Amino acid sequence: MFVCLSTAELTAAGWSSHQIDNALACCLRRVRSGRYLVKRQCQTPIHEHIALIAGSDRTHLPVETAGMRKRDEDLRILVRSYVGDLPPGATLSHRSALIVHGLPIPYFNRDESIVAEVVHPTHGVRRNTLLMRRRDYGPAEVCEIDGARVTTLLRTLADIARDYPLAFAVAVIDAAIHTSLVTLPLVREYCEAHPVRTRQRRVDRVLGLADGRRESIAESICAVRFVEFSIPGFEPQVTIRDENGNFVARTDFANRRAKTVAEFDGAGKYHLPGRDPRRELELERQREYKLRNLGYSVFRLRWQDLFTADVFLRIKARVASSTGTIG
Repeated sequence: MFVCLSTAELTAAGWSSHQIDNALACCLRRVRSGRYLVKRQCQTPIHEHIALIAGSDRTHLPVETAGMRKRDEDLRILVRSYVGDLPPGATLSHRSALIVHGLPIPYFNRDESIVAEVVHPTHGVRRNTLLMRRRDYGPAEVCEIDGARVTTLLRTLADIARDYPLAFAVAVIDAAIHTSLVTLPLVREYCEAHPVRTRQRRVDRVLGLADGRRESIAESICAVRFVEFSIPGFEPQVTIRDENGNFVARTDFANRRAKTVAEFDGAGKYHLPGRDPRRELELERQREYKLRNLGYSVFRLRWQDLFTADVFLRIKARVASSTGTIG
């Protein structure tokens, strides 16, 4: 795990404020006021205390340098800095709780600030690194994981459904179901037993779209886009066979009536351990060729396509022309 040390801990180890400032140019990084991340193992003799922590098998050191992965890593570091240092009565929630429960953060909006999120029964405030929502919760809705006080998984999923955009929330719940952390009936049962005064329709819509058959965040977001663009008929993980019943492909999404396939083209799948990228690309080309020979149109989506209209409008037009409907 990431290790964040407090000013008090460093002072107790014999460090002066001047030494802390020097270490910020070497092996420490300021996460927020009074909290410092161990970022690397250095050879400076006076930093031996930090070097021992950095060299531990249990210590994660930051590795990301740019993009969404860095923002994800930065949030995980920030959340870790609050473990054991939450305001009295506060509990990690929302995205912060997702991290503790081992679920992915689907995406970050451009230019959004990175903050830890908590709920508190009587106070609500936003600071530079902390968003505190005023929300009631009972003892049964809180647990402790690796020293972190956090909302239970079911409460966390309900909070995400209430407060986050549709695609984000569906992707999170899909991931929880697909990894067998929960079942959809269990999430529905919890939300029915804990109705909210505001945004209940949003929660209901999220639960109506959740489907654990989707195997990635991208597939979940894609499924929501189909709904938002009013594109009917697409099912996840569809097996396509030829006229003789021979297996041709297992697709991310297919509309059999419109003979249209949508595939998320994640480049990482061609570079999995033990696989030859060139061979994987050739197999993918042959697979697509067979689908087209069966009369299927194949649309390949990249991550950035999930957040623009172009590909989805083209898919919608294809479905409309193939089924004789008006888009």
